[in-house]
Amino acid sequence: MDLFAILLLGMIQALTEWLPLSSKTMSALAYTMLGGKPEDILPMLIYLHAGTLLAAAIYFRKEILEMAKGLSFHSANRLLEGKAGFLASSIFFTGLVGVPILAAEKYFLPSLDGSALLSLMGAGLVFTGFLLTTQNKNRWRHEEAATWKDGVLTGALQGLSVLPGVSRAGTTTAALIWRGFDAKSAFRLSFLLSIPTVLLAELLIWISESGSWSMPASDGLALAASSFAFGYLTIDALIRIAQRMNVAWLAFLFGIMMLVFGLIGIG
Repeated sequence: MDLFAILLLGMIQALTEWLPLSSKTMSALAYTMLGGKPEDILPMLIYLHAGTLLAAAIYFRKEILEMAKGLSFHSANRLLEGKAGFLASSIFFTGLVGVPILAAEKYFLPSLDGSALLSLMGAGLVFTGFLLTTQNKNRWRHEEAATWKDGVLTGALQGLSVLPGVSRAGTTTAALIWRGFDAKSAFRLSFLLSIPTVLLAELLIWISESGSWSMPASDGLALAASSFAFGYLTIDALIRIAQRMNVAWLAFLFGIMMLVFGLIGIG
């Protein structure tokens, strides 16, 4: 893989991971347009997400260390309190909703041609846009007020993000704003939740699928390094941008474009 493709894919992954768009959809689409092989799309996404995962972990290192210290000096009941409780509950309900959908996807998606898959991804982005336009306007809660109860809705909606085109950041941000969190807190909690979510997903996919990958490890590591660099450099700025702009219209725009391309047979 050439340097231009590595840098471009790393930048796309970073920008779409921090905005409420579907990073897996946008990165896969860009990779296909660059002439990438279909069988390399999954490992490409895994490596790209590994880079932004590391960037998020470093960015939120203080919160992670504080939660780790709190859990180490208190009983297991602490798992249901504060941000730790929010993360634990979110992960549980993500699995409850997402795993059955993922199992169904493995059965149905291989039978879809390129146009049908493009249409499906476009529909997912339109759905994300719809979620982002139906938010609760009563935003008053700060991220420190998060509890396991907030994780129920957030995790359930995050489980839907295994569908093509549905954004993990978009669904979780929408859920948190519905729960009354201000925009900044919603985005920060969403990005914090991405760390255990992506880590667990990556481990599961790596264990089950890595034996069949044909992508050279050198290409994969270069993709991870690229998405890490762009991700770490942009995360703070994009959190600020995302809380000020209406990203729903971006989701609608990309979603409708992909729907149209899929319906007219481009893909």
